[in-house]
Amino acid sequence: ASALRARLGAKRFNPLAAAPKAVASKKAFSVQANSDKVQDGPPLYAEGELDIYRESPLRYMGYSNEVGEAFAAFLPGWGVPASYGVAALYVFADTFDKGKRASEVEPDEDNKAKRGAIVALDTLTWQMLASVFWPGSFIRCVVNATAVAVAAAHLDASVGADVAKAIPTVAGIAAIPFIVKPIDGTVDTAMEMSVTKALNGRIEGVQDAGVALATIGACLAVPPTLFSVAAAIKDIAV
Repeated sequence: ASALRARLGAKRFNPLAAAPKAVASKKAFSVQANSDKVQDGPPLYAEGELDIYRESPLRYMGYSNEVGEAFAAFLPGWGVPASYGVAALYVFADTFDKGKRASEVEPDEDNKAKRGAIVALDTLTWQMLASVFWPGSFIRCVVNATAVAVAAAHLDASVGADVAKAIPTVAGIAAIPFIVKPIDGTVDTAMEMSVTKALNGRIEGVQDAGVALATIGACLAVPPTLFSVAAAIKDIAV
């Protein structure tokens, strides 16, 4: 791992990376994973092998809950929770795939299960934060805030009720591309300071452990905080 980091130079380490860019560039279709850092340890995919969870249209399943949040006004009561279920299925499938492959490529027979578990847990934590709950809660805030603004401006009277109802959905969908990289970068850094560091045995001393606990605690607090803010915003319009 130390040799790998020396080769990477200023790049930050994160074991949740997509397949190497040199491989992805050979494909006509390439959707990079949220985290684009280089994989720690042996590569999980052979050169030219497709990672269907990161480099195919299947990747878009990870954004289904953001789309569900954006279309909340047009969905039945179970629609938004169902969109989170779809995103969770994607996350669990990717987690299983990465953990299984990490175990298979680990050269040390005694460490195969450990390495697989580390990569799987790291993948699961990162994906749940960066692909599901952080962006989902943020999009709900955007949609609710836009709905309040539309109501306050009485746009239903000027542009029609149907158009006014669709404006928050458009705002939510439009916001998705702008939140992906900031959220990914923040979660990358937070994971490196906490979960990834702990899983790889790099916690040194009480102070280091305290920083790690505080960091992951803050990460876990973001979604419920934003969901609460979104609910408060929605109450303004009621």
